[in-house]
Amino acid sequence: MTDRTMTPELEIQVLKSEVKVLMDLIHNYERDSHHLHQVVNNTGVGIWEWNVQTGETVFNERWANIIGYTLDELQPVSIDTWLTYAHPEDLKLSEKALKKHWAGDSNCYIFESRMKHKDGRWIWVYDSGQTVEWDADGKPLRMIGTHLDITSQKLAQIQLGILNKQLTELSYLDPLTRIPNRRAFEERLQNEMHSARRGRYPLSVLMIDIDFFKQFNDAYGHQAGDDVLRQVAERIQSSLPRRTDFLARYGGEELVAILPHTTSAGASKVAGHIIEQFRQANIEHKQADVRYLTVSVGISSSSVALDELVAQADKALYAAKNNGRNRYEVHDPARDDEQKDLSDAG
Repeated sequence: MTDRTMTPELEIQVLKSEVKVLMDLIHNYERDSHHLHQVVNNTGVGIWEWNVQTGETVFNERWANIIGYTLDELQPVSIDTWLTYAHPEDLKLSEKALKKHWAGDSNCYIFESRMKHKDGRWIWVYDSGQTVEWDADGKPLRMIGTHLDITSQKLAQIQLGILNKQLTELSYLDPLTRIPNRRAFEERLQNEMHSARRGRYPLSVLMIDIDFFKQFNDAYGHQAGDDVLRQVAERIQSSLPRRTDFLARYGGEELVAILPHTTSAGASKVAGHIIEQFRQANIEHKQADVRYLTVSVGISSSSVALDELVAQADKALYAAKNNGRNRYEVHDPARDDEQKDLSDAG
């Protein structure tokens, strides 16, 4: 604004200076706008502007190209254009992220969404934006944001997750028998013991050993021994009555089973069924007493002591071996006391 006390010559000089400043601003804007346009084109970023109160939106060409369309093909555009092409399952989460931003809990809105491509597939878009205008009541008026196609990165991330899951599963699997390994057993046992304490229900463990397995390997070869281990695992697995029962290879020719909600009496029935399975299978073992492959089973139950289930099952297995094999034994605390007395007397 010019001062009325200025001479006409001075007023003209001031106006010229203001015009120059204005022209510089326009030039800088055009230069920066061109630079921004180059950046947007080179990075493949879709631009959106949204009037939150009216639903009016403005998209650039790249926004449409990301989902396989030209901008003309999407006309007329509005916020409904986004709602139409976004995955229905993602809309609620997107709305939640927006409300969090509007409430001041986040500086900007960021969301990874699936969008329906023109060719029918779902692509992944990194959607980010910020409120640039608010009304007098603090309600959002206008937002500006970007869309970036992250489909290839997202698919690689998903594939990596699948591979990591497979590797984790393999780390808990015995490669020979294809049943869980000792590591998996120990973790499962801890979880089952915790649940048994909390729920106050019985828990039993079976320790299972193939009788005269070394002699079988010597007579028939290690390949036959591996085949038998796989057969043993399959037969025992099929003998477990509940889906919640858990079988693992403990090491060598020993397998171990966890039986939740099972008393020692119930575990004895399962063990008897397992032994009967091998009698019926009649797998040749000329070095065994009965001329076929047998197993011995040691049983322990939480009715004795929950924290010592494995040790007690192992003691019961040792008793089954000493008492002739091809049988099961239930852990007896009195037997431990007798052994302790003998040790003290010695």
